[in-house]
Amino acid sequence: MDEQSLDVKIESRNVGMTPRWKAEIERRTEALQTDTIRIIHARVTLTKNAHHKKGADNAEALVVVTLPRRRTVTARKESKTFEEAIRSAFQAIEHELEKVEEKRLARNAKATAKRIEKAMALTAV
Repeated sequence: MDEQSLDVKIESRNVGMTPRWKAEIERRTEALQTDTIRIIHARVTLTKNAHHKKGADNAEALVVVTLPRRRTVTARKESKTFEEAIRSAFQAIEHELEKVEEKRLARNAKATAKRIEKAMALTAV
């Protein structure tokens, strides 16, 4: 696999970024990168909603991951704490990346089956 540095942009709105949150985001973002999933860019935004009628869930984490071929995967989660919001947003991204990989494998299996079928038809003639 081509070892390129992962481009990660981490920002916060209406709240100061703590070193612990930043380290957690960097660790989780690096963990998303696998042999089969290549991430080009990741953007994580932490937002504190100051609206008093919003309720107790005023911590929001938005994770946007860009894959090759301009494919993006997005997860936005709200929670009472930023730690919970970060955790649940990355769990949602992991789930979406698993679905992307399953679709890719199914597409490849279908293409391989068609090539084999075509080769069998040519050898039968």
